[in-house]
Amino acid sequence: NPDLQYNIGVISMEQGNLEEARKAYKRAIEINPGYVNAQLNLSTTYVNEGNGLIDEMNTLGNSRADIARYEELKTMKDDMFKEGATVLEDALKLNPDNQGILSQLKNIYGALGDNENFMRIKKLLGE
Repeated sequence: NPDLQYNIGVISMEQGNLEEARKAYKRAIEINPGYVNAQLNLSTTYVNEGNGLIDEMNTLGNSRADIARYEELKTMKDDMFKEGATVLEDALKLNPDNQGILSQLKNIYGALGDNENFMRIKKLLGE
């Protein structure tokens, strides 16, 4: 039942258990490949994890160790955002006109500084 898996994902996400949420959302998508809400939430788990890294990045100072840690966290954050974008790019293949998918993709590409994809998605949104 994809709805049951989706709801398990929502509860897991609310509890901060992103790995369990991802498993549930992926199961929902396996059962129903066009399950837009599961796709959006799966992407959100990656974005939320990336945002958590930003919080740590903002606490760092200017020491050599802090700068190295900042770069490490930035790479990890970008990887999380890219994973979220990949989920939505796959979702877009089945739902090419879904405004929720397009809007979330635009935000991710904007945060990544990926201007080419940002502008591509803006065009698809009619902006």
